[in-house]
Amino acid sequence: MTSDVLSPGETDVARAFHQSIIDGIVDPIMVIDTDYNIILMNRAAQAFASAGKTQSLPLFCYQLSHHLDVPCDGEAHPCPLMQVRELGRPVTVVHEHCQVDGETRMVEVNAAPLLGSDGSFQGIIESMRDVTECHHAQEALRRNRDRLRALTAQLAEVSEGERQRLSRELHDQVGQNLTALGINLNIIRAEIILAGSAPLISRLDDSLSLVEQTTERIRDVMADLRPPVLDDYGLVAALNWYGRQFGQRTNISITIEGTVLSPRLVPRVENALFRIAQEALVNVSKHAQATGVVVTVQEHGGIVRMVVADDGVGFDPIYGAESDGNQRWGLITMTERAEAEGGRCRIESDANRGTRVVVEIDR
Repeated sequence: MTSDVLSPGETDVARAFHQSIIDGIVDPIMVIDTDYNIILMNRAAQAFASAGKTQSLPLFCYQLSHHLDVPCDGEAHPCPLMQVRELGRPVTVVHEHCQVDGETRMVEVNAAPLLGSDGSFQGIIESMRDVTECHHAQEALRRNRDRLRALTAQLAEVSEGERQRLSRELHDQVGQNLTALGINLNIIRAEIILAGSAPLISRLDDSLSLVEQTTERIRDVMADLRPPVLDDYGLVAALNWYGRQFGQRTNISITIEGTVLSPRLVPRVENALFRIAQEALVNVSKHAQATGVVVTVQEHGGIVRMVVADDGVGFDPIYGAESDGNQRWGLITMTERAEAEGGRCRIESDANRGTRVVVEIDR
């Protein structure tokens, strides 16, 4: 459509014809000239804009949409006319639309340029769609996502607190009791040696070996629950310690790259990154069929970036993990841990080209 068909000299019959055409369209439609005058609007636009009341022309678009006395500044209310004029192409904006009954609706506006017969810009043709309910649903989804993020952070904090408590219990009770038991058995063994009872000595040696193995296992469990090196020396040191332990258990080569972050991250963020790395390495051992993993920790521009990259079989991030519920939950857990600290986690993978878990968190 060009502005020539809406010129002041057009006949009433032609104008009525154009009006009848746009009145047959369900979506609200308006034609607006370069001076913000609404020069044509269909019945749906009139009903929407005036909440069912009669609205006569001429009228300025900013009066109709926002109850303003001057044109929109383009900031509080994005102006389709300004954007189309500047860009020279159709645009889509979403803004609040104030109706005469006081109700505010969220409206998606699709605006296309209205050109004269000489190609000059004459205004815009707007079509509108009420997206209020969709906007409210998105806001509710955002609030729920924020609540879920807060609950995830709280759950992680509670979980770490419980891990610390269990670690202390194992150290203070089980560990100390095992130490005392070992001392007692050694004393008894010394007495039995003096008495010359070889069968009992063999039994005691076996018992002492079991105590030593159990003590070592308890230490491993305590370290897994809450590695002291994480509290004492920070993230990179803890990853080096865990990488050695993990490599010995799985025969997978683990390489940790990165310097000690200074100043250190807050304990909550250090712990989140460490647990994400743990989860990623567990996934590697279970699913990747990898021979090597490189864990990189870097900081640039106030953003801490950790990458866990393996040389395994890889998978399709969209579909591949769906076949294994445990793997899918592992990926979700890593993402939730990162988001709970205001960060981002993404999975990059292709079949036979390995997998990269990338986590970025602002300081």
